[in-house]
Amino acid sequence: MITVGIAVYNEEKNIKRVIDFWLKEPINEIIIVSSGCTDNTEKIIKSFKSKKIKLLIEKERRGKPSAINKILQTAKGDIIIMTDGDVFPKKGCTNELVKKFKKNTGIVAGQLIPYSTKGMFGYWAKISYNIMHRRRTENTDFLVSGNLFAIKKGIIKKIPENTLIDDAYIGLKTKQKEYNIVYAPNAKVRVKFPSNIKDFINQKARTRTGWYAFSRIEKIKVKRSPIFDAKEIINLTKEFLTIKGIIYLPLLCFFSAIAWAKAWFNFRFKKDYIKVWRYVKSTK
Repeated sequence: MITVGIAVYNEEKNIKRVIDFWLKEPINEIIIVSSGCTDNTEKIIKSFKSKKIKLLIEKERRGKPSAINKILQTAKGDIIIMTDGDVFPKKGCTNELVKKFKKNTGIVAGQLIPYSTKGMFGYWAKISYNIMHRRRTENTDFLVSGNLFAIKKGIIKKIPENTLIDDAYIGLKTKQKEYNIVYAPNAKVRVKFPSNIKDFINQKARTRTGWYAFSRIEKIKVKRSPIFDAKEIINLTKEFLTIKGIIYLPLLCFFSAIAWAKAWFNFRFKKDYIKVWRYVKSTK
């Protein structure tokens, strides 16, 4: 049995298309957690008559980790596919994820592809996702992406509700339990990248704040840092030899550094990390 879990917040523009997609995939149930939605998201979900859909409503916005916990605790499936209400998987992604599971496989992660590669932000998206694809292909770390991954039920029963990087936490704990994380590059999901500087900084600062907090709470040394990110970009030697690379890559390094600086400030001076989770409108 396969469950799809989706955490949503004000996704009226995308949720119908997302549900339509998953109802055509070979899955048994769709659990959608609406966390403090103030638009028509819940109304659209309720308009579907499929018995596969289960809507759980949080009247107040409690953050994605709270929604994930509800999915983990409610899912009936042996495999739970975690995804978002604003991303668009490719047809057949369910089979691509499921067929990778073996006895000691805990998680199978899909491949992120940019919704658009036009302009500076499209170029940044292509570079960012290519780096992620290379690292997963080389199996250099335990990272998964919350946009699309599948996990065996019971491996993770609950995550901290104050974490800002739920996917990294789930990946780490899965590895600590000696399960393998496998990459399924043919399980593709289209993701919208931020399309303005403000949204880019807010989104990246949120995840980087999560890395700072993650290293302190879990008492482990993590790879992610301003220097690590800069090295990943600088290693793209061939890209620097193109016109777009010469112009856009230094800007990517610069604004990534600003995001790291904002993340450090959040980590040091903001006690409530959930408030760091800013709504990134241009990715919707």
